[in-house]
Amino acid sequence: MLTLLKKFTIDNAFLLLVLCMLGWAGNTIAGRLSSGEISPMVIVFSRWAIVATFLFLLRPTNIVNSLPTLKGKIRWLFLMGGVGYTGFNSLFYIAAQHTTAINLGIIQGVMPAIILAGSVLFYREKTNVIQIIGLILTFAGILILVSKANIKVLFLLTLNYGDLIMFLSCFLYAGFTLGLRKKPEINPLVMMFYFSVTALFSATGLLLVEYYYELVKWPSELSEYFIILYIAFIPSLLSQLLFIRGVELIGAGKAGLFINLMPIFSAFLGILILKENLEIFHLTSLAIVLFGIYLFMMVGKSR
Repeated sequence: MLTLLKKFTIDNAFLLLVLCMLGWAGNTIAGRLSSGEISPMVIVFSRWAIVATFLFLLRPTNIVNSLPTLKGKIRWLFLMGGVGYTGFNSLFYIAAQHTTAINLGIIQGVMPAIILAGSVLFYREKTNVIQIIGLILTFAGILILVSKANIKVLFLLTLNYGDLIMFLSCFLYAGFTLGLRKKPEINPLVMMFYFSVTALFSATGLLLVEYYYELVKWPSELSEYFIILYIAFIPSLLSQLLFIRGVELIGAGKAGLFINLMPIFSAFLGILILKENLEIFHLTSLAIVLFGIYLFMMVGKSR
């Protein structure tokens, strides 16, 4: 019975990765719910303060013993935590102030293509015509989204401010993902602790900037504290653990394909929870983005 239960739970890569993406998609909803109630840097600072504290309490001995492994990796750590975590999260929550959860989710769907494009550019991975077509389609889908399928918007440069910020943030997290190639052999939870600490260091600086401009908004209601706790423990911690286990089971390449579920989950969560409108240009953009990524990652790789 235990073997059967294990097979359908912790050994079921499909289930684990679907739940992981659902948790990450929920972050788009949390971002929208916090809009106007909690300032972006307060969310980012609180998020990594909670995660770093929790992980240290969970693995204090492993963390201390792993310090020699990180010799010569300090600059890399601050780039990964400061740019990949804090940079991405900061732009994400700023974008959430200006656009919808549906848009936040769909734009994140371009991330796998950016990652693979970076692999070709910086690591000389082979590519082909099919992958190039897929990449072009992916960016075309994003243009449809931010212009609301109106070409005049592109010519007049009246794009949604939040959509553009979200698109930029995808490059930061793609850079983080590519940087993982230089990760030392270390326990994933311990590595995540160090990422969280460097992210917290960077977030502290940005929080001071937000304070200087009198933009700080701390949570004031119980529901707002729950939003921060959700962000810390679900997308930041639990989803990451599920993703690590999924990678262990089927490998990073196949696990990465599940990222394409995020925009779908984000769209449906936005409709169900936030009562946002799903319009034709959303579906068109989503279909083109997913098809472009499919060509880039599946068809192109098989040739």
